[in-house]
Order: sequence, then C-alpha cells, then structure tokens
Amino acid sequence: MADKSTKNSAKKAADKPAFTPVLSKTLQERLKTLQAGGQHALVEARSKARGASEKIRTNTGPALKKTAARLGHQGQRSSKALGSYYTNSILPRLKRLRSWFARRLHPGSLLRDYRLGLRLIHRLGPDRSIERLCFVPTSKHVPLSIVRVPHQLRRSGHDYRPTPRLVFKWVMEALPEPIDRYEFVDYGAGRGRVLLMASQYPFEKITGAEIAEELHDDCLLNIAQFPRSLMKCRDVDCKHLSALRLPVPEHETVYYLNNPFNRDMLERVIAQVARSYRQEPRRFYVMCVDIAARDLFEDTGIFEEIQIPWRQKLKTGIFSPYSIALYRTVH
Repeated sequence: MADKSTKNSAKKAADKPAFTPVLSKTLQERLKTLQAGGQHALVEARSKARGASEKIRTNTGPALKKTAARLGHQGQRSSKALGSYYTNSILPRLKRLRSWFARRLHPGSLLRDYRLGLRLIHRLGPDRSIERLCFVPTSKHVPLSIVRVPHQLRRSGHDYRPTPRLVFKWVMEALPEPIDRYEFVDYGAGRGRVLLMASQYPFEKITGAEIAEELHDDCLLNIAQFPRSLMKCRDVDCKHLSALRLPVPEHETVYYLNNPFNRDMLERVIAQVARSYRQEPRRFYVMCVDIAARDLFEDTGIFEEIQIPWRQKLKTGIFSPYSIALYRTVH
C-alpha cells in the first residue's frame, strides 16, 4: 500500500510544469517596466494639472479682478441709489407725516375735530326728535354755492348750517326774563329749523329772512307741515328777502344769528337795528352762535353782553359745537 501511494505522488509531481528561473525574471522586468511607466504617467499628469492650474489662474485672474471691480462699482451705485431713494422719497414722506401729526395735534385742530364730532353726535342723537317733525330734512349742511342767491349778496352770506336742538334750548334757558311779549327774528332762517323750535315757545310772533330761494321754499313747506299741537306760537313766517330789507319789529325782539353773514354784512344789519333802537328805545336780545365779530355789538354803544348762567355755560362749553354769546340793549 505504501509503495502505491508513493508512486501516485511522484506521478502528480511529474505532471506539474516546472517554474523556471527564466520566466520569473521576465515577469519581474515586465513589472518594473509597468511601474516605471505608471510613475512617468503620474508625473506627466501632475505636470499637466499644474500647468492647467497656472493657465486658469493666469486667464481668470484679470477677469476676477474686473468682476470684483464691477461688483464694487455696482455696490457703490446701489449705495448711492439707496441714499438717493431715502433722500428723495422716504425723507419727504417722513417730513409730511411729522407735519401731519403736528397739524392734527395742534390745539386749534383738536378743537375743530372735537366740534365736528359734537355736530355728528347731535345729528345722530338729540336732533332726530325735531327732524322727525320736519317735512324737508334740515340736518344737512348746504353750501351757498349750490343754491340760487343774488350775485351781489353771494359773497356776503355763509353756508346753511342747522342749529342743534339742545344748543337752542340752552340759549333760550339763558334768557333772564319771560319772552311771551317778545317777537323772534331769525336772520338766515335756512330750512326753518330754528323757526320751528322757536314756535314751541310763547313768542308773540316769529319771522325769518332767507335769501336763498330753494332754502326759503323748503322752510315754508316745513312751517306748513309742522304739527300745530306743538306750537305755542302759530304766527310763524319766513320772508324771501335780504336781512337788510326785513323791517325791524316795533316791539321788543329776540334776534337769532347763527353766523349767517360776513363781517361787513353783519355790521350793516347791526347798524340798522341800532338806528331803530335809537328812534324808539326798547329791549332787544341778540343770540350769537359761532360769531367771531362780537366787537360790532359793543361798538354800537347800545348792547351789553349778558353773563350766561353757569349751568348753561357749562353745557354749551362742553357739548355745544359752536360758541355762544348773548347780548341785550342797555335800556
């Protein structure tokens, strides 16, 4: 058995090819050649990469500098444009906004806005009771420019503005004596709201003067349609004429003026009343609503201002959208 196994091993060893020293030497030379070629290729690749990098740096350097310079120039232009926008657009807006706040917070502006608010409150609140009784609404402001007025009188008149019901009530409460023997005259009667409110007091007679044709017609309609059961004085009329052409009553009279004229026209009307008084002295009262030229009454020498009772003065000072003054003749 041992001899047989030995023979098989020898046979297998004889079948394998012999590794000759010549073949091993050839492989080694081939490997050295490949290694040398690889190193040469690597060196050449590194050299080409370095050359390409230098070429890129050489070619792109000026372009990068030019781009950087352009970006810097654009940045300066953008900064200048931003500064120009701030100077020409934002700064003027800020100045206008500051000016607007300064105007709105000015005491005169605050007072005007407060009075505008009061007019709206009166219109939406207490005035609705008198408006429900009027055939033609009387609560709206009517510019003088949209109604028919003689050309020579257009510049002397003011727009129609209704008197708040409570304001008229407070002024009437300030009268120091009964008014049942007095006549009532309203210069610039408009649509007749004051005449209708006066008719609820026991005046002897009530007369209005209105130069605007449309307002005069509306006033007559309101007088005709007003409930007679509410009138303590039913002798109510409105004349379509100038205040200068309305005769001064021969009896004691209460005059009502809600800023109907400019200063020149007001001076002429007061002078007419003063002449009548000097011819026959009698008691006159003048209710001045939102009239700045009060010195005209004092200059006549026949009128003196009445101190309004503190209760009415407090009400009118806080809740009236118009200033109030009350005058009477010295007789």
